[in-house]
Amino acid sequence: MKLLLFCPLIVWMTSSVLFATEGEPIAVRSWPQGVVSIENQWGLQLAVVPSASGEFASPENVDHVVAVGGDSLDHVLSRLPNEAEVRWSEAADAPKLDPNAISVRSIDDHTLRIDVDGVCVVVVSGDGTGTFMATEADKRDVDVLVLSNVAAGKINSDPIKMLVQSWHPMFVLPLAIAEGETENPKRATTNTFAVAATDVPSGKPTAVLISQTPWEMPGDLADLFEKMEQACSESQDVFAELSVEQLNFKPANGTHTPRWNVEHMMGRQLQFFSQIYHAVDPTIPVMNLNPKQMPPDYEFAHPDWDGAEEARQMQRVSEFCRRFAYLLDGMDVNAKVPGSRWPSLRSLLIQMQRHYGEHTANTVKKFELPGWPQS
Repeated sequence: MKLLLFCPLIVWMTSSVLFATEGEPIAVRSWPQGVVSIENQWGLQLAVVPSASGEFASPENVDHVVAVGGDSLDHVLSRLPNEAEVRWSEAADAPKLDPNAISVRSIDDHTLRIDVDGVCVVVVSGDGTGTFMATEADKRDVDVLVLSNVAAGKINSDPIKMLVQSWHPMFVLPLAIAEGETENPKRATTNTFAVAATDVPSGKPTAVLISQTPWEMPGDLADLFEKMEQACSESQDVFAELSVEQLNFKPANGTHTPRWNVEHMMGRQLQFFSQIYHAVDPTIPVMNLNPKQMPPDYEFAHPDWDGAEEARQMQRVSEFCRRFAYLLDGMDVNAKVPGSRWPSLRSLLIQMQRHYGEHTANTVKKFELPGWPQS
């Protein structure tokens, strides 16, 4: 059974200590009115509203929005490498070999089951008194149970207790409890809950209370982050135009291929930031996608990806860094931070900005070398 680690934002009811060892992290994010969104490392974003009736504000830039109790769903949200558009299709028509896909299935009028990256998230709307049709197979390996619109006064009601007992999740996320509706002072300062599939012993459900608004990055850190993201975006503009042949071009002078440069830039940023995030929250694994340093030792990670997909990979890392940046809360940008070998967070952010510029410039020089593919 693939089980999960939780981000230790606040622990309500019972607590446990778990440690992540593997698995790309997904983010379960809370929004006003009981809206929840799920984001994975591949960059897919799904929003779930608690009812098909009424008006709900879903977060910006999500790929698709579904409603609990709306149309019966057995669908997949996916995007294969080298494809620009995200697909929303019936499961029977979806790509069969997409490990990054998000599967969405209606259980009954109150419940959706969502499977992504080895993680199962069940979203339930209502107060637990409706007719539930879930089978034992539906309830298997549930990791996160989202209670989208259970009021503070109902969270300890018998129907909700029975519901939690029936699904037996690792974690329970009650989303609709606003500020001031509970005496618990340990509400998280972020609306993001990080989870990742890993093999750990199961335990009693742990309830976690998160905010309904994103963490706000302090001004100095925000400025440094934006400059790093801008450098990454400018680099993406260059690499997105390259063909597979151009990315795989091996210069006669023995220097690196363009593909090595893009993998190196992306890999460095991902490793450095995942090291910091892992030190704060072990749910986030340290992710090392760095290519071998010397040209004779290097092998393409994805030799068939075109430039647009390599650019999307860079953007996915940029989004990862911002998605979990709430883990930097309270850190001094001028001080050394946990998990990092850099003298300060500022020095890391500045170097990442420079790094994109340097390696992009090195790649552009290769366009004038003998043998450069014209397309």
